[in-house]
Amino acid sequence: MRDMQWLLEAIEEAGRTAVKEDGTYWRASYTKEDKAVVELLQGYMESMGMETFFDAVGNLHGVIRGSEDDTVMTGSHRDTVRNGGKYDGILGVLCGIRAAGSLYEELGRPRRSLEVVAMVEEESSRFTASDYIGSCNIAGIMPESAFSLTDDHGITIQEAAVAAGYQGAPSDSKRDDIKHFVEMHIEQGGVLESENKQIGIIRSIVGQWGGTISFEGKQNHAGTTPMALRRDPVPVMAAFIRDLFDWVNLRACDMVLTIGKISVSPGSPNVIPQKVSFTYDARSSDLELGQATVEKIYALRDRYDGDIKVEVIPAWSDKPIMLDMDGVKELEEIVQELNLSYKVMDSGAGHDSQNMAKSYPTNMIFVPSVDGISHNVREYTKPEDLAAGLTVLKAYLKKLCW
Repeated sequence: MRDMQWLLEAIEEAGRTAVKEDGTYWRASYTKEDKAVVELLQGYMESMGMETFFDAVGNLHGVIRGSEDDTVMTGSHRDTVRNGGKYDGILGVLCGIRAAGSLYEELGRPRRSLEVVAMVEEESSRFTASDYIGSCNIAGIMPESAFSLTDDHGITIQEAAVAAGYQGAPSDSKRDDIKHFVEMHIEQGGVLESENKQIGIIRSIVGQWGGTISFEGKQNHAGTTPMALRRDPVPVMAAFIRDLFDWVNLRACDMVLTIGKISVSPGSPNVIPQKVSFTYDARSSDLELGQATVEKIYALRDRYDGDIKVEVIPAWSDKPIMLDMDGVKELEEIVQELNLSYKVMDSGAGHDSQNMAKSYPTNMIFVPSVDGISHNVREYTKPEDLAAGLTVLKAYLKKLCW
């Protein structure tokens, strides 16, 4: 009861740090909103007996030192998307703080050090394509090119980090003391709620393949150019999209496809477009299926390329990431002992865990999102589901550290 009262109040207090002067909701990395939440989280950590410090890129760490050199880390990211909500990311940080503090109070010094981290720049909402620099830094997989990425005002990540008081340079190598990473997160989808499950135990994070497909024709007058004499790229794009979705829908149990943006140039009602394009985002936990989808895209390009020039411009290709299966089994045992309903599932969204899993045994715990809503001010998780998630996290950290 005491844990939940603290957690609910902390969620509201942390949420207030993301409200900007114009009333919008956005906690971007290395901003005054970020500074406000860092000060809040650091205070929480220190009040529960943790030693706090920052790494080079500005991740906030709070640690309870154990009797051994090994470390178990938990936490998530502290930034939000533009007009996002107050649960995504920060919930995992707050639950980690409360679980660690409660365990320390109840059991004393742990065998393994227990460390809570509040990571920067997971969402790429300020620096486009920054790709989880907080977790990349810890895992030792940071590309140096990331620090030259800029925000809308031309400020680089390096410049923003230094201005915020951090070193701003990536670590040279991964930390070798971390033996396990555990991330609690909202589901950000509707599967758990629709199946009436309290807990999601994640076995993998899906692979993602994305980019842009463009179609170039000939700009001309909309009224004086007969249909037979047009080089209009729109019908070709429409046919391409139809064929791609037909192919994906036959495999919809194992993958999803999103066309999130369609662009038309010059974009005038009385002009046949010169060029149109759309973005694609394909996701699957099946590597072969993801690769087959990319092959299908190129096959469709070859089919439709002709009078209309078709070009595929890939932007990212990330393989599925398997999480620690021993941890999945241990979490199942814990959830069963607690008599909670659960589902072993894949994550359809990217998370810091996908980077941590490249260097350390990693597990994720999901709690339901009401109506499947996230990246929205309306995102919400019921208190009883928060309590279930916190209880599971606490039990697993106890098993790993004491």
